[in-house]
Amino acid sequence: MSSPERGLVVITSQGVTFSITNLNNLTTIERGTYPVPVGEEIFGDHVLSPETTGELQNALQAVKQLFRDYGVGTYEVYAGQSFFEGENAEFVRDQLFNRTGMWVHRLAITEEAYHRTSAVRQNFPHFDQMIKDGTVLVDIGGGTVELIAFSNGTFSFARNLNLGPLRVFEVMKDVQNSEPNYVEVMHDYIDSRLLEFMRLLPQKHDYQNMILTGSGMRLLGNMWPEDDKNKIDRHHFRKLYHELTRASDQYISSTYNIAPGQVSQVLPTILLIHQLVQRLDAKDTWRSNLRLIDGLEVNAAVNADSRAVHFDPTETTRASALTLSNWYHVDAKHRDTTVKFALQLFDRLHKLHGLGKRERLLLETAALITDIGSYIDTHDHAESSDFIIRNSDIMGLSSREQRIVATIAHYHTSATPQLDMSALQMFKGGDRLIVAKLSALLRVADSLDTSRQQKIDTISVSTRNGQVTITAHTREKLELEKWTLAQKGYFFEAVFGMPVRLKWRNPQS
Repeated sequence: MSSPERGLVVITSQGVTFSITNLNNLTTIERGTYPVPVGEEIFGDHVLSPETTGELQNALQAVKQLFRDYGVGTYEVYAGQSFFEGENAEFVRDQLFNRTGMWVHRLAITEEAYHRTSAVRQNFPHFDQMIKDGTVLVDIGGGTVELIAFSNGTFSFARNLNLGPLRVFEVMKDVQNSEPNYVEVMHDYIDSRLLEFMRLLPQKHDYQNMILTGSGMRLLGNMWPEDDKNKIDRHHFRKLYHELTRASDQYISSTYNIAPGQVSQVLPTILLIHQLVQRLDAKDTWRSNLRLIDGLEVNAAVNADSRAVHFDPTETTRASALTLSNWYHVDAKHRDTTVKFALQLFDRLHKLHGLGKRERLLLETAALITDIGSYIDTHDHAESSDFIIRNSDIMGLSSREQRIVATIAHYHTSATPQLDMSALQMFKGGDRLIVAKLSALLRVADSLDTSRQQKIDTISVSTRNGQVTITAHTREKLELEKWTLAQKGYFFEAVFGMPVRLKWRNPQS
């Protein structure tokens, strides 16, 4: 039996954060941070210097030794978008691996948002109740700001903005020396980028709650009353805003015990929060110390089948795909029918395909959004679906998984990949088989509602005599569905070595 202790490391714009966690109960055994000025170099010079690379190496080696001391043999190292913005980030990653033996896994922007959401869902009090009323989660990192909206109890929208306080300062530090009205210029700069998020935010919902997390909020930790119970009082915030926008760096550093090297981030942070409070007009604003590594701990616990996680993390991915589907006005009845049949085929043919629960989620995601390309081109919508999916944000999917979903959507129509799978050379061998198997299942599921009339009530699936038989219970004739399945089914036969046949039965006869 594997040890429940897991080590996690995250390279952020401000250093190297690590934790050791017992996955059985999600308790933290050890946690810490080694400050390294990663963001200052990337946002300013766009490269990581040998000196900073050396600091990262030293930090990783120290963490690795700590893991050894605790007897932790399993660990992962991650970095997000901010790290990989460095023009030499890939070289630095390779150097760190050669020097420490620790490989830095790249997190897509949507993965970062997903893990932050998981951290809040697992740890923030009464979060499930709050999102019924409409809630915006704001994670203020050094380089980026993640805004994630929830309404009616589920995820609705997310956007990542390059508005982290460290980045804003690096972008605008020249303006500070030349513009006497520096605060107003920064205010307008931040507001102009927030407008895009506000424009795309679903307007049918009021957002009663705003939760602020991230390194930006930790920077302001000494500025809140000790007895505020993490709820930000509006009167106190307005007073703080007016104070900080007029204060000198020396005053801020001495009054609030902020390191001189971090004072430059205070003004961008307080301006950003002020603009969010003004534009969202949330009834209640909360702050939290939760961070990306908390979400990674939750994800590790999920992968270890820990019972300590009290929510279904895949709900966020489904909700994200459903939001994308609705955005492009997909036929909801056909979509839901296709999803239902695709999952039934996956579950009942498990011995045939041998795939796991993660692949099941990829199939479900693909079925939800496979027709979004029709919004652009009804004649060749599969190609358009592929393009949209590759260039959209689907919460919780890695870049690899998103490419798999896009390719499955591409091949759900009569256009079939070559049997030698030469069209799938972008994937490794194992992933090519996943794409082929899930594409074959989705093609069959889509065929069962090819008329878009939801003729079939239920299906049963059997594998006898070397073939797969789908028995549909219906009051309608299924000649079109049978013909379509014959067209699409030969790829299923090529993949699984069994032909698929459709027959139907009237439940009243």
